[in-house]
Amino acid sequence: MWQTRSWLWIIILAPMLAVGGIFLFLAFTTSPDALADDGSSLQNLFYFMGACFIVFPLLGALGVFYFFKRINDRETYLLNKGLEGEAEILSREQTGTYLNEQPQVKFQLLVTVAGEEPYQLEHKEYVNLLDVGSIARGMKIPVMVDPRDPKNVLLIYG
Repeated sequence: MWQTRSWLWIIILAPMLAVGGIFLFLAFTTSPDALADDGSSLQNLFYFMGACFIVFPLLGALGVFYFFKRINDRETYLLNKGLEGEAEILSREQTGTYLNEQPQVKFQLLVTVAGEEPYQLEHKEYVNLLDVGSIARGMKIPVMVDPRDPKNVLLIYG
């Protein structure tokens, strides 16, 4: 499961929000007649900068939070409600895409779930760099399969 530390959010967001607050304070205390170097209103510039330093970091943090929440919700759902099965790795190759220095691997799998016909599946997943070498062709890995969508699988390895 993906996890983020609450102190990390504070370390990243607090300085940005503080700078935004300072810009907003400056906007409230600056004379409306004050001009910037280019002749535009200094007060409007401070309002704009304050809003940017507050809104954009919050939107970015919400986007990251939503990304991790979707991943965690999928994994939790499959672990709790998924069908247990086994997947044989027919082939594996790195796609060239990395997330946090973890390579994305494209697997060709033969998935077997009790009471159903085995089926082939192409599955992409980010894999810990240290685990890439230990996942060999022909290896059998436990999987959790979504009962509503058999293409949605969670590999349980490591």
